[in-house]
This record gives sequence, structure tokens and C-alpha cells, in this order.
Amino acid sequence: MTVRVRAIGEGSKLINRGNPIIFKRWLSIKKLPIGEMVEVIADDAVACGLTDKIGVKILAFENCPNNIQDLFMEVIEKAFTVKFKLGWQAYRLINGDGDSFPGLIVDVYKDIAVLQSSSLAIDRHIMTIAKIVKEVTGVDTVAEKSVQRVRAKVGLKPREGILIGKKKETVVDEEGVKFKVSLEGQKTGLYLDQRENRIFMEKFAEGKFLDAFSYTGGFGLHALRAGARKVTFVDEDPWALKVLRDNLKLNGIDEEKVEVVRSDIWPYLKSTFKRGIRWDSASYDPPAFIPTKEMLREKIRDYITLYTFALKLAKKGSPVALSSCSQPLDRDKFLWVIGRAQEYSNRDVRVTSIRGPARDHVIKPGTEYMEYLKFALLVVM
Repeated sequence: MTVRVRAIGEGSKLINRGNPIIFKRWLSIKKLPIGEMVEVIADDAVACGLTDKIGVKILAFENCPNNIQDLFMEVIEKAFTVKFKLGWQAYRLINGDGDSFPGLIVDVYKDIAVLQSSSLAIDRHIMTIAKIVKEVTGVDTVAEKSVQRVRAKVGLKPREGILIGKKKETVVDEEGVKFKVSLEGQKTGLYLDQRENRIFMEKFAEGKFLDAFSYTGGFGLHALRAGARKVTFVDEDPWALKVLRDNLKLNGIDEEKVEVVRSDIWPYLKSTFKRGIRWDSASYDPPAFIPTKEMLREKIRDYITLYTFALKLAKKGSPVALSSCSQPLDRDKFLWVIGRAQEYSNRDVRVTSIRGPARDHVIKPGTEYMEYLKFALLVVM
């Protein structure tokens, strides 16, 4: 039997606006068991969701189906309908609030799906969700990698392991570039949000290309495919560089065309600048320097310093790609940082393109807070 609660006060307006979360204070019943399907009734609307510590996370703005499995199936099938049309081997199937499944991320890498939960309610249904993902997508293996920082913030311990199947790695093709995807590292080795930016950068990669924060080589491998003369990959993660070398072999890259450097980025950039090395083209794709809005003022300096180096190390007329995946650094602040870097580097810059994540990272109206990734292509004069 479906549990029904009434939205009170602001809660009714939030349902009409399509808000993904209705907090407890806006519900007629405050104490609800976690992980239960519940129908939330408003004055002239209805929604179906999953109870969690903070209230109800909405999965559908309609009456609840017969059972929770049917609810999950409906949401996952809708997402698959959108993503399958892209024709990609690797894609984000469920993008949390953007795909009407708050607290859940699902990435598909050809025959492996990886689930990531940031909610106790999702944790309690993870096997049910895994089975539905396998059924809908046809993958062989479904794994969980719920190891993100946000779990600690909500009092949840990290969890990972294979839920269905036994494959631990696969190879995907991204517009002619092959990438190894492995479940062994903290990440899978392929950041899907940068997919279309990697492909876009192929048009501008030339001469000597620097892939700073290369991880497993996304931007640099596409640069080599586009005809870059030589690519230098720089990262400090030994596991990522091991996978990078596997990727170089997968793509038949001549060793003479690459340099793989294991180093913290700051001493590397300082040393490179002192030695007078300059790049014909480059990509700087750092981790999130600003994990929370409280750290914005303190950590924004790291972006300014990095981007200043990026401009100083560019040859005249060089295309340079700058990225940020820090959600607190919005688009306006991102451009402000680039402006400060232009000032401190004493270089003249033209911003030719501002881009976001790939099309599989969908958002819905009202979930603009999910627009975390910024990518800028510059020409340094």
C-alpha cells in the first residue's frame, strides 16, 4: 500500500515548480521510514518519491506506480531513451536530479555500469537498482563505487564492489580514440563530462601539446589523433599513468611522440617556465580546487595561479583550454579568474568558446546548481 503525505506551506509550491526534494518541514508527516516509496499530495499536483533523512526525494511528478521496482524502472527507462539516442559506448545514464533520480549517478562503459550513491535511501535499494540497470542497458557487469566526498558529509561510509557479473575492465571507443576503463582505481579512468570537450579540442591541438592533470590521457590522446607532433602528459597519480600507458598501446601511439611525467603540477610548471619551454597548444583540467562554497575565497587563488602559468607558458597565437569542475566557481567567477590570469601573466587573451559538460549530463529547469563544469578555449596573443 502506497504511503501518502500532504505537502504543506511552501511544499505545495515546490512540487508545482518541479523541485527534486521536499524537506520534512514541508510535509504533514515528519517521521517516515527511510527508503519507502511515498506519494506527496499538493493542492493541485502530485509527486512520487523516496523517503530519506531530509524528507522526500522526488522521482516522478505523477501518482506512484504499484511498487517501488516499477518506479525505478520508469525513471531508468526514461533516462535510457534519451541517452541511447546519442549512440555512445560510454555515457552517463543517470545524472542525479537531472534525470529525476536524486542521490544516484549511473555511468555506462559499454558492458560495465557503475553506480554511485550519495543517499541512505539509495543504499538500501542498490541491488534492485543494479538489476534494473542491467536489464535496461544490457551490460554484463554492474559495480558500485560510492566513494565520493559527499557521502562523508551526510554521514555515510564509502562502499564499492561488483554487484552483478565479474568484469573489472573494458575498452571503449570515443570517436576513434580507445580508452581502458578499470574498476581498480578510485575513479574509472574516464571522465565522461569532458567527452565532447576532448573531441572539440582536436580541432585546435597542434605542435607540442601539454596535457596537464592528464589522468589517463583524455585530452592528449585526442590531440595525438588530431596530429599533434608531441604530447606531454603530466599527472601525479601512478595508477592513472599506468592506465595512460595502456591507452597509448591500445591506440598504437609511437613512444617518440609522447612524454609521460609523474609530478605534482606546481613544481613542474615552475621548472618548465624557468627552462623557457613553451607550448603550441595545451589543456589544463585540474581536480576541483574548491570543494565547498566556504572555501571559495581561499582556494580561488589556486585557479588564478594555474591559469596564469597556462598563459605564460603559451606561445604567441596558441590555443589553450582551461577547465574547472568546482561547482562554487560559477561561470562569471570563472571568467573573472581568467581575467586575473591575463593581468598577472601580462598576456593578451581572446576567449573563443565557453562550454559545459557533455550532453549526457542532463539537467532540468530548476537544477542549474548542477552546472559545475566550465571549459574555456582561449587564444593567447
